[in-house]
Parts: sequence; C-alpha cells; structure tokens
Amino acid sequence: MCGIVGLLRRDAESTVEETVVDAMCRRIVHRGPDDQGIFVDRNMGMGMRRLSIIDLGGGHQPIGNEDGSIQVVFNGEIYNYPELREELAGAGHVFKTHSDTETLVHGYEQWGDELPKKLNGMFAFSIWDSRRQRLLLGRDHLGIKPLYLYEDAGQIAWTSEIKALLSLPGFQPRLDPQAVVEFLTFGYVPAPRTMFLGVRKVPPASRVIIENGVTRTETFWDLTFPKIEKSAAEWCSEIQAMVDDAVRRQLMSDVPLGAFLSGGVDSTAIVATMKRLGMERISTYSIGFGGQDAFHSELSDAAQTAATLGTDHHEIVVEPDVAKLFYPLIEQLDEPITDTSFVVTYLVSKLARESVKVILSGVGGDEIFAGYRRYLGPRLRNLYNLIPRALHRNVLLPLARRLPVDRGSAWKSRFRYLRGFLEAMEHEESESYQSYVGIFGSGELAGLLTPEFAQSAAEARPTEVADYYRQAPTDDPINQMMYADVKTALVDSLLAFTDKMTMAVSLEARVPLLDYRLVELAARIPGKLKLKGMGGLKDIFKTAMADRLPEGVANRKKRGFGTPISRWFRGDLKPLLRDLLSPERIRARGYFQPAAVERLIDDHLSERADRSEHLLSLLTFEIWHQLYLDGK
Repeated sequence: MCGIVGLLRRDAESTVEETVVDAMCRRIVHRGPDDQGIFVDRNMGMGMRRLSIIDLGGGHQPIGNEDGSIQVVFNGEIYNYPELREELAGAGHVFKTHSDTETLVHGYEQWGDELPKKLNGMFAFSIWDSRRQRLLLGRDHLGIKPLYLYEDAGQIAWTSEIKALLSLPGFQPRLDPQAVVEFLTFGYVPAPRTMFLGVRKVPPASRVIIENGVTRTETFWDLTFPKIEKSAAEWCSEIQAMVDDAVRRQLMSDVPLGAFLSGGVDSTAIVATMKRLGMERISTYSIGFGGQDAFHSELSDAAQTAATLGTDHHEIVVEPDVAKLFYPLIEQLDEPITDTSFVVTYLVSKLARESVKVILSGVGGDEIFAGYRRYLGPRLRNLYNLIPRALHRNVLLPLARRLPVDRGSAWKSRFRYLRGFLEAMEHEESESYQSYVGIFGSGELAGLLTPEFAQSAAEARPTEVADYYRQAPTDDPINQMMYADVKTALVDSLLAFTDKMTMAVSLEARVPLLDYRLVELAARIPGKLKLKGMGGLKDIFKTAMADRLPEGVANRKKRGFGTPISRWFRGDLKPLLRDLLSPERIRARGYFQPAAVERLIDDHLSERADRSEHLLSLLTFEIWHQLYLDGK
C-alpha cells in the first residue's frame, strides 16, 4: 500500500528532474511514511511512498525486471500474487523479492497489456517500458484505489492524489464549472471529471497506454448480468464459498490486521468469517455518538456483536470539534464531498491505527446485494401504479411535502423517505433512481446559480447517473440500480473517501465484499432474491450468512454510517455555516445567488425543512475553494 506519482515530458529531448518527482512524492507522504523510491529515465520519472505491508524488507519500489528495462511503481495489494508468482516462475521469470509488486513487472513481460485481467486485488500502477518508451497505467476492477491523470501541451502526469500535482511545474489549479454542477447534483464529482479543470479520474477497470505522444484508455472488465436459474440455496452456497475465499485472501499481511465493526450485517459477516477461517485474536473498531445524537449510534450493537464473537474490541464516542475537522479532512479528500461519513471514517481509522496497520471493511455490501432503501423503489412503483394520478399529485404528494423531515429523528426520517419515494414516482424509472441519489434538482440549481456561472457551466453535457441505469446490460430494475451504484457513488464517493480518510492516518483499508469475483456473482443473482417483500433488504446475503451471524444481527434496522449533521448545523456548526455562507462571501464568489443560499439556511435553522445535504455541499465547496484555489 502506498501512493504513486509520475511525469512524462512530451518532448523526448526534455528531462525530468528527480527533485520534481521528489516534491510530488512529499505531497502524499501520509500514504507511505515508511519508504520512498524514485526512478528517472530521461523524459520520464515516477516515484512512490510506501506503507510496508508485504515483504517488509524486500518490497522497496520501484522494482524492475532482470535487466532493468521494465520498472513499476504500485499502490495496493495483489491478493492472488502467490499463484501468479508460481505461474511466472514456471515460465522462466526470476524473482528477487517476495513482494506482490514484482509480479507486475514479470506479468507485464509475460502478458503485456492483458496484465490487469490477471490480477485479483486493489491496485493503481504505472509500468515503464524503456525499450519501447511506453507507459502502461492500470486501475483495479472496482476503483478501490484512486488514480488521476493530467495532460497539457508539454507533459502528462499521474498520481494517487490530486494534491501531488500542486508540486508539478506548469500546473495551475483551475475550477471546472461543469464539475460544480455535477457536484451539487450528486454530492460528489462523477468520473471522469474532477473539480480541477484538466485533471481527470482514470475510470475503474481501465488501462491507459501512453505511447508516441498518444494517450488511449481501454476498459478491461465490466459487469454482465446473465440470467441463470438456480435455487436460493444454491446461490447462498456460492456466496458463502466466495466470501470465505475473498476474506482468506485479504488476511495476508506481515503487519497487525483488524476490522471495522458497526454491528450491521456486512462488517459482522466479515469478522465472523475471519473467526471461521481460524483467526484467533481479532481487533475490531467501532465509532458512535452519545446523548441526543444516539439515534445515529451503533455502538451498543457493535459491542454486543464483538462480545458474541469474542473480539478485542475498541470503540470511540464522537465528541469532535467538527468545525476544526472540516478543513484538514477536505484537504485530504482533494475534492469536496457531501457524505459526512468521511468524518467518522477518519476518526475510527485514527483509533484503529493506534494498534493495527491493515483494516478490513464491509464497504460495498449494500451496493451489490441491494442494501439501500432506494432498492425498494421498483416495488413501490408497482403499488403506485394502482393509485389514480390525480390522487397522487393533488393529495398524497402535497401532504408528504408538508410533513416534518429530519435525518436526526427516527420518525421524521421515515417521512423524509416517504416524501422522496412519492416525488420519485413523478419520473420514469431511470430518473427516479437519479432523484433517490441526488441533492439539488435541476429546478433548485436554476434558482441557485448566478446567470453568469450557469452559462459557463452549460457548455458541456453534465454526467447523469441515470445514464448508467439505462445502460445497464439487464432489464432487472434491482440489478440496474446495482450497476448504476457500482459505476458512480460507490467508486466516486464511498470508495474515494474510504481511501483518503484511511490513508490520511497511514492505514490500509481492504474491502473483501468488493472482490470482483463476488461482485460478478452478485450480478448473476436475480433482484427478486436480493429483496424479500417490501422491507427485506439484502435478503439473499443475510440468508447466506445466517449460520455465522450472531442472533439478531440480520434483523437490525439499518442506520447508515453518517453523522448528526442536521443538528450540528443548528448547533456547533451554525457559526461556521453563517460565516462561510454569508451573503457577502457568496456574492463575492459569484457562483451562487445569495438570497437562494439564505433561504436554504433559514429553512434548515427554522426546521421547516432538512437542508443539511444542500448546506453541506455549499459548505464543503467553499472550504475546498479556499484550500485549493485561494491557496489558504
């Protein structure tokens, strides 16, 4: 696990200075505090910061082949590297280390650009072929590890974090107006854009070939949804076997390893499987809230689960000065994001790093096994179709819009979901999906953006997550949602902040439920088996894990991994909110209408509506702007 950087001058006669690569590496030292390595070959240079996990003494990077003509820097873990190493050694390749990184070097020699298809793991790598003056970049199947690409007339640069580009000569951080619109719409910037003009995300399951001054991006893997008839028992058996194998592979480590434990199904299934596979002493970590914020807390559930499974359990009750946390954490994120889970992810990671260097997480289970409430949408639509249109528009929807909603209250939160479902029914299925995951609607954006900024952002068609729903190679609406989730929010929000927040404290996070083979398996399972009735989210996975889950875990109500941000905005964060979103500051920026922002704040503070996601979008954007564009 580490962070990588690289730079290629387009002019073959130019040279890359080692000091430039070193400066880029130092921007991401938190990703790898244990070691640094740099390789320069005339107009190409690449480097890495290493967090030593496998082959502590021999895994220094860059690593080359026997004659040094192939060099690699790599971020991640290759879980099937023992099998690949054996296959490559049998083909005559000579290994000088025991690290997984070296399999990439010889794998490229053996398989060329097909190398990423052979890998099971999380990875972002760059391979330099000096004989051919050719560069190959690769990013893993699901996008667990980040990789960014920047190009201008004179150079091409790549890095694990955008902030490393700030040390690149000629790079000037500039705002992409269209990315702002996409961010406000979804709460994150969907790939391939970033908030920085000219910097793009390398998509998951992609290889980038840079040769003769030409950059081309190719996809090496995608989900398919074949229709296969099997009984629920057969599917459960396959899930059990695959979860066992994924967890077993991801237990490889030469340093202490633990697991996040929320008390929910996904994290509990992973910890129970670790125990099932013979791991005797398991360190687990949980985070929660006390007092009036206990609605958001899963500490009691996690503690009960830990006691049943016999883990060495650690927990933290969050009482942070959240106003002080926002600035450093948003700087770590590279881009603003509207999911306060990044705060708790950072804090629980900081707790875990006190005793372990590797953590297993349950990230991904909700996306592949239908664990979010929005997955009930297609079935609710079937009921909705029985209701006269006039009754919906003239009675039900106006009534729902008058109900009090607040994500910090159990019953008001239910009203929020009800309103969301009823409003989604106004649209066709793909647009309904987009309304479930969106923040600012098109009408709200029209009233928020200044005419000048709206015009600058209208030059390119915005990314729409509804497109992924429509493009999914299946007609099963549950699996259409799965495809869209995997392609958008999972990679560009959840995995993005999981990586950045764990790496901020030099902690490696592994996600067994996103082993690409398990994701492929989940795509083969019909949606009707993932949901039971109108409330049985993730039913097939719960059934498959039933014999290893402690009693009661499968039936616990889903809380999510968020924060009491709604109340914070009315309390601890109110001064920050008023300061950073003041009419004077908003007017000076020129992006948003001050009156529209004031209405959002007043609606929320007066409890007329829960505008916490809208306000968090604006707040994190302002902080990001100060950090990266204003240079504060």
